[in-house]
Amino acid sequence: MKTRFQHIFYWILLLTIFVACSKGGTISDDSGTGPHEVTPSDTIAPVLEITTPTASHVFTSGNTISVTGRITDDLGLYRGSVRITNDANGGLLKEQLYEIHGIKLYDFNVAYPATVTTLSNYTVTVTFEDHGLNETSKSVKVKVNP
Repeated sequence: MKTRFQHIFYWILLLTIFVACSKGGTISDDSGTGPHEVTPSDTIAPVLEITTPTASHVFTSGNTISVTGRITDDLGLYRGSVRITNDANGGLLKEQLYEIHGIKLYDFNVAYPATVTTLSNYTVTVTFEDHGLNETSKSVKVKVNP
């Protein structure tokens, strides 16, 4: 009977979390990541700076593309991503996702070892949003030579 009770308890817990999150509610945990809250009064988008790579940077096959930068927000960040895509086919080469509730300043650093046999054009896209769901995004185009 205890196992059946635990099974029912976990389903109720999961359903409660799903309903609260889908309605913009708050779910807190002890992980230190903080709650997920939509803050409608937050109308200022985060400020994003991509330090590396710079626009039109040319890499050689075997080199690592390092994506570094800083994201700041006056009231605190929510989530973001760093993506590197192949321009020729739209293929996603690298994706780093972030969920960083409430942090006002975050330095990101993502590395991708680029190996190509022909000249390749890539796009690095960094996107972050705050709890007001204000989003900021920047892209940088780079080349990788064989």
